[in-house]
Amino acid sequence: MSRGIAGLLLCALAVGVSGCKDAKRDAQTAEFAALYVKLRMAASGMEGQPEKAQEARREVLRASGSDLVSYRKRLRDLQADPDRWEAFWSRVQFLADSLEKKAQKKGP
Repeated sequence: MSRGIAGLLLCALAVGVSGCKDAKRDAQTAEFAALYVKLRMAASGMEGQPEKAQEARREVLRASGSDLVSYRKRLRDLQADPDRWEAFWSRVQFLADSLEKKAQKKGP
């Protein structure tokens, strides 16, 4: 009887730990999506000015405590996991839609 209870407790613990890892991973994916959108926004409107766009992106990365090399590695890691890649793009789309709605409310 006690073996059964111990087994159930171990299963519950494993599910709990797995859930925490998933929540942390989801939060990291959402955070990276926000960084992606910030990078895109920083460079928007700088067409034909690649040096200014690059410096703006560099500043966003610096402010986030990152650099281009680690950003690209995180992007490749996301691309390697289809579920996280889909979650990433869903979050990017949500953030982009939110920004568009805010811009529409403010008007021209």
